[in-house]
Amino acid sequence: MRIEVVPTVEEIRFEQISNHVVIVIDVLRASSTIVTALGNGFASVLPVETIGQAQSLRTPTCTLAGERHCKKIPEFDYNNSPTQLARHPQKGGQLILTTTNGTRAIQKAERAPALLIGCFLNATACMSYAFHQKLDITLYCAGTRSEFALEDGLAAGYMISLAQAKYPMLQVCDLGKALMASYLHLADSIADVLPLTTTGKRLVQHLFTDDIAYCAQLDHYQLVPYVKERRILPYLVS
Repeated sequence: MRIEVVPTVEEIRFEQISNHVVIVIDVLRASSTIVTALGNGFASVLPVETIGQAQSLRTPTCTLAGERHCKKIPEFDYNNSPTQLARHPQKGGQLILTTTNGTRAIQKAERAPALLIGCFLNATACMSYAFHQKLDITLYCAGTRSEFALEDGLAAGYMISLAQAKYPMLQVCDLGKALMASYLHLADSIADVLPLTTTGKRLVQHLFTDDIAYCAQLDHYQLVPYVKERRILPYLVS
Protein backbone atom coordinates (compact mmCIF):
# COMPACT_ATOMS: atom_id res chain seq x y z
CA MET A 1 0.00 0.00 0.00
CA ARG A 2 1.22 3.50 -0.84
CA ILE A 3 0.10 6.99 0.13
CA GLU A 4 0.51 9.96 -2.19
CA VAL A 5 -0.30 13.60 -1.46
CA VAL A 6 -1.62 16.13 -3.96
CA PRO A 7 -0.92 19.68 -2.65
CA THR A 8 -3.55 21.76 -4.51
CA VAL A 9 -6.85 21.35 -6.33
CA GLU A 10 -5.29 21.84 -9.78
CA GLU A 11 -2.54 19.24 -9.47
CA ILE A 12 -4.46 15.95 -9.39
CA ARG A 13 -3.46 13.47 -12.12
CA PHE A 14 -5.46 10.57 -13.55
CA GLU A 15 -3.04 7.98 -12.18
CA GLN A 16 -3.60 9.38 -8.66
CA ILE A 17 -7.35 8.76 -9.03
CA SER A 18 -7.52 5.50 -10.96
CA ASN A 19 -7.56 2.47 -8.65
CA HIS A 20 -7.00 4.71 -5.60
CA VAL A 21 -8.96 5.68 -2.54
CA VAL A 22 -9.02 9.48 -2.76
CA ILE A 23 -9.55 11.56 0.37
CA VAL A 24 -10.39 15.20 -0.30
CA ILE A 25 -9.03 17.45 2.46
CA ASP A 26 -10.24 21.04 2.85
CA VAL A 27 -9.91 21.74 6.56
CA LEU A 28 -10.94 25.41 6.36
CA ARG A 29 -13.70 24.71 5.65
CA ALA A 30 -15.50 22.49 3.11
CA SER A 31 -14.44 19.09 4.50
CA SER A 32 -15.19 20.18 8.05
CA THR A 33 -18.58 21.54 6.98
CA ILE A 34 -19.52 18.30 5.19
CA VAL A 35 -18.49 16.10 8.12
CA THR A 36 -20.39 18.32 10.55
CA ALA A 37 -23.53 18.49 8.41
CA LEU A 38 -23.74 14.69 8.12
CA GLY A 39 -22.84 14.27 11.77
CA ASN A 40 -25.68 16.56 12.82
CA GLY A 41 -28.60 15.09 10.96
CA PHE A 42 -28.44 15.94 7.26
CA ALA A 43 -29.16 12.86 5.17
CA SER A 44 -26.82 13.85 2.35
CA VAL A 45 -24.71 16.66 0.90
CA LEU A 46 -24.78 17.60 -2.78
CA PRO A 47 -21.60 19.47 -3.83
CA VAL A 48 -22.02 21.76 -6.84
CA GLU A 49 -19.60 24.01 -8.65
CA THR A 50 -21.64 27.14 -9.29
CA ILE A 51 -24.08 29.36 -7.42
CA GLY A 52 -26.59 28.99 -10.24
CA GLN A 53 -26.51 25.20 -9.99
CA ALA A 54 -27.18 25.38 -6.27
CA GLN A 55 -30.11 27.75 -6.69
CA SER A 56 -31.65 25.67 -9.49
CA LEU A 57 -31.66 22.57 -7.27
CA ARG A 58 -33.32 24.21 -4.30
CA THR A 59 -36.47 22.54 -2.95
CA PRO A 60 -38.40 22.95 0.33
CA THR A 61 -36.43 20.07 1.88
CA CYS A 62 -33.02 21.41 0.81
CA THR A 63 -30.71 23.77 2.64
CA LEU A 64 -28.16 25.90 0.75
CA ALA A 65 -24.71 26.68 2.13
CA GLY A 66 -21.72 28.22 0.45
CA GLU A 67 -19.18 30.97 0.13
CA ARG A 68 -16.96 32.78 -2.28
CA HIS A 69 -13.70 33.93 -0.71
CA CYS A 70 -15.13 33.46 2.80
CA LYS A 71 -18.26 35.56 2.20
CA LYS A 72 -21.74 34.03 2.45
CA ILE A 73 -23.58 33.87 -0.86
CA PRO A 74 -26.66 36.12 -0.86
CA GLU A 75 -29.98 34.23 -0.49
CA PHE A 76 -28.20 31.11 0.82
CA ASP A 77 -29.16 29.78 4.24
CA TYR A 78 -25.62 29.47 5.58
CA ASN A 79 -22.02 30.29 4.91
CA ASN A 80 -19.66 27.36 4.41
CA SER A 81 -19.48 27.20 8.19
CA PRO A 82 -19.36 24.03 10.29
CA THR A 83 -20.37 25.83 13.47
CA GLN A 84 -23.44 27.27 11.74
CA LEU A 85 -24.41 23.85 10.35
CA ALA A 86 -23.93 22.26 13.78
CA ARG A 87 -26.76 24.48 15.03
CA HIS A 88 -29.14 23.68 12.19
CA PRO A 89 -32.42 22.72 13.89
CA GLN A 90 -33.99 20.46 11.28
CA LYS A 91 -32.96 16.81 10.91
CA GLY A 92 -32.96 15.02 7.58
CA GLY A 93 -33.04 16.73 4.21
CA GLN A 94 -30.21 17.55 1.88
CA LEU A 95 -27.50 20.19 2.09
CA ILE A 96 -26.48 21.75 -1.22
CA LEU A 97 -22.94 23.12 -0.91
CA THR A 98 -20.75 25.25 -3.16
CA THR A 99 -17.34 26.55 -2.09
CA THR A 100 -14.26 28.16 -3.60
CA ASN A 101 -12.02 25.06 -3.63
CA GLY A 102 -13.42 22.05 -1.79
CA THR A 103 -16.35 21.24 -4.05
CA ARG A 104 -14.10 21.64 -7.11
CA ALA A 105 -11.70 19.04 -5.71
CA ILE A 106 -14.56 16.60 -5.14
CA GLN A 107 -15.70 16.95 -8.73
CA LYS A 108 -12.19 16.54 -10.13
CA ALA A 109 -11.77 13.22 -8.28
CA GLU A 110 -15.27 11.83 -8.83
CA ARG A 111 -14.01 8.92 -10.98
CA ALA A 112 -12.07 7.40 -8.08
CA PRO A 113 -13.35 3.94 -7.04
CA ALA A 114 -13.71 5.32 -3.49
CA LEU A 115 -13.94 9.06 -2.84
CA LEU A 116 -13.99 10.22 0.79
CA ILE A 117 -14.06 13.55 2.60
CA GLY A 118 -11.57 13.99 5.43
CA CYS A 119 -10.23 16.55 7.89
CA PHE A 120 -9.02 16.70 11.48
CA LEU A 121 -12.57 16.10 12.71
CA ASN A 122 -12.77 12.56 11.28
CA ALA A 123 -9.19 11.62 10.37
CA THR A 124 -9.01 8.30 12.23
CA ALA A 125 -12.39 7.10 10.94
CA CYS A 126 -11.47 8.18 7.42
CA MET A 127 -8.19 6.28 7.39
CA SER A 128 -9.83 3.19 8.91
CA TYR A 129 -12.38 3.18 6.09
CA ALA A 130 -9.65 3.74 3.50
CA PHE A 131 -7.53 0.82 4.78
CA HIS A 132 -10.45 -1.56 4.31
CA GLN A 133 -10.58 -0.74 0.59
CA LYS A 134 -7.11 -2.34 0.17
CA LEU A 135 -6.07 0.20 -2.46
CA ASP A 136 -3.38 2.85 -2.64
CA ILE A 137 -4.46 6.12 -1.06
CA THR A 138 -4.31 9.66 -2.45
CA LEU A 139 -4.65 12.51 0.04
CA TYR A 140 -5.99 15.34 -2.09
CA CYS A 141 -5.47 18.75 -0.48
CA ALA A 142 -7.79 21.43 -1.86
CA GLY A 143 -5.48 24.34 -1.01
CA THR A 144 -6.45 27.98 -1.15
CA ARG A 145 -6.63 30.17 -4.25
CA SER A 146 -4.46 27.76 -6.26
CA GLU A 147 -1.80 27.59 -3.53
CA PHE A 148 -0.91 24.98 -0.92
CA ALA A 149 -2.78 25.41 2.37
CA LEU A 150 -0.82 24.48 5.50
CA GLU A 151 -3.92 23.34 7.38
CA ASP A 152 -4.70 20.77 4.67
CA GLY A 153 -1.11 19.56 4.70
CA LEU A 154 -1.11 19.15 8.47
CA ALA A 155 -4.33 17.12 8.33
CA ALA A 156 -2.72 14.94 5.64
CA GLY A 157 0.31 14.58 7.89
CA TYR A 158 -1.91 13.47 10.76
CA MET A 159 -3.59 10.88 8.54
CA ILE A 160 -0.19 9.58 7.40
CA SER A 161 0.98 9.29 11.01
CA LEU A 162 -2.09 7.18 11.77
CA ALA A 163 -1.39 5.01 8.73
CA GLN A 164 2.26 4.43 9.59
CA ALA A 165 1.39 3.51 13.17
CA LYS A 166 -0.83 0.75 11.78
CA TYR A 167 1.32 -0.24 8.80
CA PRO A 168 5.01 0.52 9.50
CA MET A 169 6.08 -0.76 6.07
CA LEU A 170 3.68 1.56 4.26
CA GLN A 171 5.18 3.48 1.33
CA VAL A 172 4.76 7.27 1.53
CA CYS A 173 5.73 9.89 -1.06
CA ASP A 174 8.36 12.47 -0.09
CA LEU A 175 5.79 15.24 0.35
CA GLY A 176 3.80 12.98 2.64
CA LYS A 177 6.87 12.31 4.78
CA ALA A 178 7.51 16.04 5.10
CA LEU A 179 3.89 16.71 6.06
CA MET A 180 3.90 13.94 8.66
CA ALA A 181 7.05 15.43 10.19
CA SER A 182 5.41 18.87 10.22
CA TYR A 183 2.30 17.50 11.90
CA LEU A 184 4.27 15.63 14.56
CA HIS A 185 6.28 18.79 15.29
CA LEU A 186 3.12 20.89 15.66
CA ALA A 187 0.73 18.25 17.03
CA ASP A 188 0.34 19.92 20.43
CA SER A 189 -0.42 23.35 18.96
CA ILE A 190 -2.74 22.75 15.99
CA ALA A 191 -5.41 25.07 17.42
CA ASP A 192 -2.79 27.82 17.72
CA VAL A 193 -1.33 27.25 14.25
CA LEU A 194 -4.54 27.26 12.18
CA PRO A 195 -5.40 30.95 12.78
CA LEU A 196 -1.89 31.84 11.53
CA THR A 197 -2.20 30.07 8.18
CA THR A 198 -3.13 32.03 5.06
CA THR A 199 -6.70 30.74 5.13
CA GLY A 200 -6.88 31.09 8.88
CA LYS A 201 -5.89 34.76 8.75
CA ARG A 202 -8.57 35.37 6.13
CA LEU A 203 -11.20 33.72 8.32
CA VAL A 204 -10.08 35.75 11.34
CA GLN A 205 -10.59 38.92 9.30
CA HIS A 206 -14.13 37.76 8.51
CA LEU A 207 -14.79 36.94 12.21
CA PHE A 208 -14.89 33.15 11.80
CA THR A 209 -12.59 32.39 14.73
CA ASP A 210 -15.14 29.90 16.14
CA ASP A 211 -14.93 27.90 12.91
CA ILE A 212 -11.13 27.75 13.11
CA ALA A 213 -11.16 26.43 16.68
CA TYR A 214 -13.86 23.92 15.78
CA CYS A 215 -11.96 22.63 12.72
CA ALA A 216 -8.82 22.03 14.82
CA GLN A 217 -10.48 19.27 16.88
CA LEU A 218 -9.11 15.77 16.35
CA ASP A 219 -11.52 12.89 15.72
CA HIS A 220 -14.67 14.61 16.93
CA TYR A 221 -16.70 12.34 14.63
CA GLN A 222 -16.53 8.62 13.84
CA LEU A 223 -18.11 9.33 10.49
CA VAL A 224 -16.83 9.10 6.93
CA PRO A 225 -18.53 11.05 4.14
CA TYR A 226 -18.29 9.10 0.89
CA VAL A 227 -19.41 10.07 -2.60
CA LYS A 228 -22.00 7.95 -4.37
CA GLU A 229 -23.67 9.07 -7.61
CA ARG A 230 -22.45 12.62 -6.98
CA ARG A 231 -24.03 12.82 -3.55
CA ILE A 232 -22.13 12.61 -0.27
CA LEU A 233 -23.52 10.12 2.22
CA PRO A 234 -22.45 9.24 5.78
CA TYR A 235 -20.79 5.99 6.84
CA LEU A 236 -20.46 5.41 10.58
CA VAL A 237 -17.29 3.60 11.65
CA SER A 238 -18.03 1.28 14.56
